[in-house]
Amino acid sequence: MALWGLLTTENRFEAEIEPCCRKQYLLFGYLKEFGESDVTPDESEKRVLNLVGSPEEQEMVFSRFGLMNKLFELLSTQQKYMEAYEVGVNSGLTANSIQLLNKNLLLKCLKPEQEAQLDMVCEFLQAEHIATNPWSSTTRGDRWIHEVLRGAVGRGSPQIDTFVKMWEGMNRALDISAQRRTQVDIREIGQNRTASYVNLLVCSWEVPIQYSLLTHA
Repeated sequence: MALWGLLTTENRFEAEIEPCCRKQYLLFGYLKEFGESDVTPDESEKRVLNLVGSPEEQEMVFSRFGLMNKLFELLSTQQKYMEAYEVGVNSGLTANSIQLLNKNLLLKCLKPEQEAQLDMVCEFLQAEHIATNPWSSTTRGDRWIHEVLRGAVGRGSPQIDTFVKMWEGMNRALDISAQRRTQVDIREIGQNRTASYVNLLVCSWEVPIQYSLLTHA
């Protein structure tokens, strides 16, 4: 594309494009070349982004065109960790978001509304983990808990600590019930809404447990 060749040749670009039109041409060229891929920019893309504008202008472009992975990465690189967390949680990058705050010791700095939201984030991560990791005799213990949540225990978030502790108790109860072929009452080891997660575990196990082992009326 002739326009893109011009855009990526900085000296010629500045000489042949009117200053008032440069940003529009740059944005058009950037979106044409990179706008379909929402992955971490490589060096070539970063060079073009620097021509597009300041980091704040890049944030606006990513946000406007729904490039949330790139926005998350940019905010993280700028050490705008809490903003990156908000972007990540609201766009499905939940594991990355918790890892970011955990790495930077910011889990204890959440606002009340973010703390309330964190309960849902924990449930989402755990449900995702269960759905993609079959419950079997070789995956016992804390491996049934999402590794991002396990890695964040004791790092300043009471919500995560409580959630992981609840699932540790649930895992022990499920282990015992599977070995002894006895019932386990979910109400005694966790919240009623975890019943569907436990059912996922049971249904995905390579040696199915009778549903009667679980009671959650």
